[in-house]
Amino acid sequence: MNLFSRIRGIVTIAVVLCLMLALAYPVTAETSPTVLMFDVEGNTRVPAEKILGAISNTKIGDPFDVRKVEADMKSIMALGYFSDINLKTEKMFDGVKVVFEVVENPTLKEIQLIGLTKVKQEELKTFFTQKTGDVFSAAVFRDDLSKALKYCRETKGLFIEPKSEGQISISADGVVRVELVELKYGKIVIKGLEKTKESVILRELSIREGDIINYNELKEDYMNIMRLRLFDGVEPRLEKSVIPNSYDVIFEVKEAQTGSFSFGVTFGQSDGKVGGVLGYSEGNLMGLGQNISLDLNFSESEQNAQFSFYEPWLDSKHTSFGVSMWNTDNNFYSTLSTWYPGDAKDYYIHLIETGLSLSFGRPLGKDTRGTVRFSFQRDNIPTGDILDSDDGNSVSLGDPALPTEFWDNSVGLNVTKNRLSYQDRNFVDGGYQLSADYSVAGRYLGGEFNYQKGTLEGKWFHSFSPNLVLGTRLQGSLVSGDYPDYDALYLGGMYKLRGYADQRFDNNISKQLIGDQYLLSNTELRYRLPSNKSLEFVVFYDAGQINNNIGGGSSFKSDYGIGIRYNIPLLGVLRLDQAWNTDKGDGNRLVFSLGEMF
Repeated sequence: MNLFSRIRGIVTIAVVLCLMLALAYPVTAETSPTVLMFDVEGNTRVPAEKILGAISNTKIGDPFDVRKVEADMKSIMALGYFSDINLKTEKMFDGVKVVFEVVENPTLKEIQLIGLTKVKQEELKTFFTQKTGDVFSAAVFRDDLSKALKYCRETKGLFIEPKSEGQISISADGVVRVELVELKYGKIVIKGLEKTKESVILRELSIREGDIINYNELKEDYMNIMRLRLFDGVEPRLEKSVIPNSYDVIFEVKEAQTGSFSFGVTFGQSDGKVGGVLGYSEGNLMGLGQNISLDLNFSESEQNAQFSFYEPWLDSKHTSFGVSMWNTDNNFYSTLSTWYPGDAKDYYIHLIETGLSLSFGRPLGKDTRGTVRFSFQRDNIPTGDILDSDDGNSVSLGDPALPTEFWDNSVGLNVTKNRLSYQDRNFVDGGYQLSADYSVAGRYLGGEFNYQKGTLEGKWFHSFSPNLVLGTRLQGSLVSGDYPDYDALYLGGMYKLRGYADQRFDNNISKQLIGDQYLLSNTELRYRLPSNKSLEFVVFYDAGQINNNIGGGSSFKSDYGIGIRYNIPLLGVLRLDQAWNTDKGDGNRLVFSLGEMF
């Protein structure tokens, strides 16, 4: 029904009423006849009952009222089945019969939805309830079209509108043609930046100015920005643009504190031993999204230094580059059976490692990234510094079977799929992350040993409420081949089974956690105070099983406990965990470090 027909219908109603009042029957407050009957003429396919059902203002037995009759005529037209309506009255006994004369729309033959590029019109036609051969109803069609466009918006993220709002017509041969407009992005505006360069956000966006709006893609871009962990909040919104048929995209961001000091301390309540690290990192160097860190460790048995730099966008293809350099000077307990076959005793050894690692990464698909890593490391075990683990005296073990100063070079591949969602820089509230890491060390790389190491890991988070999240990590790792004793896997420590010692030869129980393959599970229930989002409480349970290298067989261990997380400016998230393991006599452990467990 086009605009002209609607205007003609309104004019007809007014003219008919005026003529009726002036000529047919004088209607005044004193002489208004009583309405005795309603009738409908002109309808061939629309049932009279449906038309009469739209009459709600004029009642049988009431005096004839012009305003009420006019309202009923509008109600009949609102059914959408008619292009015109007239009114006449006929004298009936001592009252009148009110007759509504209607002109039906043509029967529906075809629906044409013009202007669609992102969705097929056949998919939207399923929302239209009128069938071929039905009398066309503009009202029903308009309601069905609204449902179809709502489906596009909520399911496909598409914002589609009729080009001419309200003008829905059917041709004489029964064809309904509706021209639709797929709304586009106007300007992309970023607000709230102080340190971060605008390009850091723009390069993460898949949307471009002038593209057809896809709100699902916009939400994915929002998550990509949050995964940078440079912001405590990002709020995207759409605003009507000055560009026709377009909406501007506004990103309101709140920058996070990305520079932090880090330290970690562990204290065994049963043995009194203390260990830890100290460092500084900046996750948004010069506002370019680059990461730089310096870690130092100076204790009675360790003097370590490590420097790392990471560039996430080396070129337009999102190539990443990372470099790490380190020098470690450690004294610790380990076996030396690789150099002295048949000797299973553990000694107190001195190990010096100096190394360089280079990594290059590229996207492998949506949310998935592959990284190749090259590592070059020089190891030195001074034989004159080997001490007996029982009395601490220097021992001479004779000539080693292999050099004690050697290269340990490797090449590795990592593939990670990241679908984590963040409320802010530090609080994960949903999603998952899957990763696979495989590295090979070999003599063909200039090293002394041939071995392989692989790790599979998955993290899953489920939000019960905005501040209550259940997190689970599953990790499996194995090492095989000819590798140094101290490169055997260890299942204890603050980032695995936190209820057990960080040092693998600390006691007989920790020795049971040394092996060549393990499975690990960590579960945490995290609750962040709504009134103070810097404070978080944690209940945790850790469990793992490892094939034991020393005693043979396998060992299953577990621990449980409670913890507190507190976000301190310029320091980061402080982690304090009290863990109890299930082995009698091993005591409990207080873990003090920076950052979440996983």
